[in-house]
Amino acid sequence: MNYKKTAGYVILLLALAGFLKAGLDIYGDIAPEGRGDQSTVIASGSGHPEGPTELVIYFFEGNAPCPVCEKIRGMTYELFQTDPEKLSLFSIRDVNVEEKGNERYILELELFSTSVVLVEESEGRIYRWKNLTGVWDLAGDVEAFRYYMLREIEAFKSGGEGR
Repeated sequence: MNYKKTAGYVILLLALAGFLKAGLDIYGDIAPEGRGDQSTVIASGSGHPEGPTELVIYFFEGNAPCPVCEKIRGMTYELFQTDPEKLSLFSIRDVNVEEKGNERYILELELFSTSVVLVEESEGRIYRWKNLTGVWDLAGDVEAFRYYMLREIEAFKSGGEGR
């Protein structure tokens, strides 16, 4: 019997089991159905909440420093100063997706990087949302960024495109 070969297979099997366990732990932390130990972001069932809704502009980011992300954040906040009447129905919130409990937004809102997301929510549950991916292409053009954001906000307020 070849003991070295058998020991190699045992070690390989243990390594694979460890990777599988780690993958399941990560999936359980960020998957929408997850372990059930975190509140649901996306409301299930009907597309309309029973109670009053709130419109929110979320700015999602991580811990890594990012000059373009800071510029996008600054231009988004600036909209509240330059066009307060158009954004009067919205509040704005910063969320670090790397903080415990916030990772669920990554899968549920299909985030892949720093994002600006328009949301209609009620009692902490999101009923409609739109990820404004165009902010990245317009980060270098303040006027184009402003026009894009205001156009998307108006469409969202009127019940336009969203999930």
